[in-house]
Amino acid sequence: MPVGEVARIANEQTMVVVMLESPQAIENCEAIAAVPGVDALLIGTNDLCFEMGIPGQFDHTRVVDAYTRLVAACRKHGKFPGMGGVYAPELLERYIGMGVRLILAGSDFALLMQAAGARASLVRGFER
Repeated sequence: MPVGEVARIANEQTMVVVMLESPQAIENCEAIAAVPGVDALLIGTNDLCFEMGIPGQFDHTRVVDAYTRLVAACRKHGKFPGMGGVYAPELLERYIGMGVRLILAGSDFALLMQAAGARASLVRGFER
């Protein structure tokens, strides 16, 4: 394929996702959502909680407010609201219910460890 055609296809098929991981980013989420070419805004929840001084408190009112603001900004500007770092089923349900649509539902390390643990349990089950 000609390079120009490859570049055109790659650009059409590439999703630009901006991660918001600080209170300042949340404050500016509407302006960020208005940027042409950005397809999605995703809260890095774990990093945001650390930056807010509330590590691990993924259901804190400040985090809920961040998601409320993100979803509203994305709706207004036709972007996909996203989240990462939230894996508890009840919190996934809460934020998806609020309108989050791009979900990083697990980390590579956690998923690999879960699969490795399941495989180790299987092998141990064959011991006599």
